[in-house]
Parts: sequence; C-alpha cells; structure tokens
Amino acid sequence: MNKYLKALQALAVGDAMGMPTEFMTRDTVRRFGLVSELLDPAVSPIHSNLRKGSITDDTEQNLYLIDAYCKNGEITVESTADALIRWVRETAADSRGYIGPSSLKALKAIESGEDPLKAGRGGTTCGAAMRAPAAALCSRGDSPEKLAGDIYNCSLPTHNTNLAIEASLAMGFAVDAAARGAGIEEVLKASLEGASRIDNFDTPDYVGASSAWKIKYLVELLAGKREIDVILDTIYYLNGTGLPANEVVPAALAIFYVAKGDVWLSIRMGASVGGDTDTIAALAGLLTALHSGDHNIPEEVVEEVLEVNGLDLSGVAEMLEEKRKRV
Repeated sequence: MNKYLKALQALAVGDAMGMPTEFMTRDTVRRFGLVSELLDPAVSPIHSNLRKGSITDDTEQNLYLIDAYCKNGEITVESTADALIRWVRETAADSRGYIGPSSLKALKAIESGEDPLKAGRGGTTCGAAMRAPAAALCSRGDSPEKLAGDIYNCSLPTHNTNLAIEASLAMGFAVDAAARGAGIEEVLKASLEGASRIDNFDTPDYVGASSAWKIKYLVELLAGKREIDVILDTIYYLNGTGLPANEVVPAALAIFYVAKGDVWLSIRMGASVGGDTDTIAALAGLLTALHSGDHNIPEEVVEEVLEVNGLDLSGVAEMLEEKRKRV
C-alpha cells in the first residue's frame, strides 16, 4: 500500500466534498448536518458552474507542483511560479472561478514581467498554505532549515507576508512529520516548530494573529471535547474559517487533532465547518491520511472524485514514494 496515494486521494476527496459548501456560513451549512456525501454544486453560492465531485485549486496546485519539484529535483521560487502559471493556463482556473485573489493577482503580475520575489507582497490568504504539502513532501529533508527554505520558496511568488508564510511553515512541517510517521501530538509540535521559523525570513510584516498561537489555543480548548457541533462552532466562531491563512491552517490542524486518525471524519468536519471548507477539508484529510498511513473514505466516493476529474494519482504517489525514500 502506498500511503502517499491514500493521502492524495484524501486531499482530492476533501477538496471535492468541501467545494459546494465553500463560503457558506456555519448556520447555512448546518442544514446539511455533518456533510457525508458529495453535494450537488447547485447548492453552492460560488461554484454552481462546476460538476458534482469536482476538485479545485487545492488539489490541482499540489499536483502540478509535486510534478514540477520531483522532475526538477529542487524547489525554487522560479520553478514554483512557472508551475503555477502553467496550471492557470492549462486548467483555466481563473475562468472557472477557483483561483484565490492573491494568487491570481501575483501570477498575472509575474506573467507581465514582475519579479517573483516581489509579486506576492501583500498576500495574506491561504493560497500558499494550501500548497505547502507539495513542498513538504518533495523537500530533500536534509535539515529543518532546508525544509523551511523549501516551503518558503513554494510560498513566496504569491504570498510574501509574515502571516501567510508562518501558516505555510506550520502546515508544511506538520505534513513532513505526519509523513515520517509521527504521532498526533508530535505532528502538532512540528507545526509549532515550523511556524517559529518565520523569524528566519525577511518577509513584509502585516498586523494579524499568529497561526502558532491559534493552533496552541484551539488544541487546548478542544481537548476532550466530543460533540461535533460544539467543535465546529468553536472553530468557526472563535478561530474563523475565512480566506486568511491564519484562520485556515489552525482550523485544519484543529480538525486533524480532534479526528484522532479518522480520515473520513476529518474530511466531513472540514466540509461542514463553513467558510473555506474545501481547503480546510483537503488539508485536514491529507494530514490525517498521512498520519494514519491509510484512509477509511467510502470507495464509491473516491472512485467518483477520480472519475469526474480524470485523476490518475498512482504515478504522482510513486514519484513521492521514491522521493521520500531519500529523505
């Protein structure tokens, strides 16, 4: 069994499950209960043009970047920008309505000649954090410094701010730890270590809450809680689940924590929390599957998502498995 295949399937299913409920309020999405099926996008406030079971930028960007990083052998700002521009061109993500505002603005600027080192200044949304798994899984892993540098290079073209990169580092270090077989507490500890490395980078400082502080607080607050509605209400109303990176990453890690290795539960919770549900469900699902080494997603759901999107994840998973053997 290839655990990377299972993790990529969880990423894609989380993305597709959360797509129809994206940017619904918590009260609105509550009417579906705990989302446990692929909803018809007709219910969506922003994605009614997509097919049922469609993935969005959360999955597509990670797949494009994994392919680029594995083939290039290194993670650079330039290779990241090139892969993301190719992704927009080949998928028409802008016209389909699922590229984030910071990413779209920065990538258009780069195409027009802007320096990739400057284009992402001002980006505080979760676009970089959602693709941090690609950097974490493809990093050579020589040291924590190398891992942090690779995540930074993956983030920089579109999200060059302290708030976005701190969140990306937290998610990337968590993904790396989960891929190495760390336990839940160790994964959370790794996320805090990653977040602390923001001080090593010269990023424009924006005023905002720290992802690390929010992760620590949410985990403490949710410890021992079992009622799903109470957990999701706490994440939505206290932490927030909008586009900002410092909301999405703590939310995904909190769901990972309370799901206790149950991948299908983590995805359903992510799709049900409200706000940026596709990103939260995708990240929580992938992280939980990496930690567990497998998933318990119903087979028919996986098959529908793969078929609707024409996904063959086996080759990507094999590249990752070979890459991680050298880590």
